[in-house]
Amino acid sequence: MFITNNQPIILYKYLTKDILKYFLFALFALVILIFFIDFIELFRRSSNKAAVRHLVKAEVFDIINMALLKISGNIQKILPFAALIGSIACFNQWRKKNYYIVCKTSGISLWKILSPILVSFFLIGLASIIILNPFATLLSKKYDNLQSIFFGTKNLKSLSFDTKGFWIKQISKDSYLLINASKINENLNTLLDVNIFVYDNDKNFEKKIHANRAVFSEQKLDLFEGRVTNNNSKLEIFKRLTFYIKSNPQNLNVATIEPEKIFIFDFPGYLKQMQQYGLNTSQHLLHFFRLICHPFLIISMILLSASLMLRSSERKIEVGIVSLSLVVGFSLYFIGDFIFALGSSEKLPPLLSGFGPTLIGLFAGCYLTSDIDDANMKNSK
Repeated sequence: MFITNNQPIILYKYLTKDILKYFLFALFALVILIFFIDFIELFRRSSNKAAVRHLVKAEVFDIINMALLKISGNIQKILPFAALIGSIACFNQWRKKNYYIVCKTSGISLWKILSPILVSFFLIGLASIIILNPFATLLSKKYDNLQSIFFGTKNLKSLSFDTKGFWIKQISKDSYLLINASKINENLNTLLDVNIFVYDNDKNFEKKIHANRAVFSEQKLDLFEGRVTNNNSKLEIFKRLTFYIKSNPQNLNVATIEPEKIFIFDFPGYLKQMQQYGLNTSQHLLHFFRLICHPFLIISMILLSASLMLRSSERKIEVGIVSLSLVVGFSLYFIGDFIFALGSSEKLPPLLSGFGPTLIGLFAGCYLTSDIDDANMKNSK
């Protein structure tokens, strides 16, 4: 192979396409494997719910549809693993075909070879959080809706928090109450600036109630200083109004939106609102940091596998090096999960828990890759 003194653009394109091909093969194989695992698990759950009369029976096509809805979210999670496995397979082929040896003897450093590859995978990671993340979030919400239809949901005994305040569902005799409040006290029993939407047993809207204050007591909800607007637009003013509810208010807690169900661009505003209401932001902040680190985690996997697989120039497959590369890559990911759990329990600062594991892997990969280049320069001299 003859390489000119100019930048070998054609060579870089070929090597980048080569590793992307192995990456796509690995990604496809992992997606198919996880799809069948999800399908089997959903089929088992539907079989267990077959005797429950009030639930809709899930057919095979419904189960396939639910498994398909999880694919986009699964792709985002397994991108680092696909990058690791695909790069290991690709670098092993480079050794067998002497690609790296030819580049090394032509004076092309490992960093020059990896630079276009790292840029490509960084763009893939960037696309996963900008394009794939919102798409996966929408499909996740649809999956949850189907899950509630076929498998049922737990009774809501928590105050859910979103960008429009606190929400809770309650049952009062023959009515359903959907309660929204802009503020809540520390004891979770007094709501301020309350709007209540009242529905009958057939889920038909009856009236809307606005109150300045609402207080939970033993199986009772007292409203103070408000107005009632019926579905015929008739307005009534009250000083106190009482609803008898079936749930125990002492069991209430605040449930925020799961981090996986928030668009990445909505995170800053949602976190700011959580801080304003005094809610714990650790888990959401950690998830936001991990999303930001996702492209860097992918290129960390590439650097680690390259620094281990291309350290030796022998053409034979060394099972030990392949195993070590897999162990190092998977360890980086699962150690990150462990540190994430410590951060969620507030045993570590969110900034350290969110960025720490990825940056350690990134710096380790950079150091090991530079070490290979330094060794090659010394040998050439």
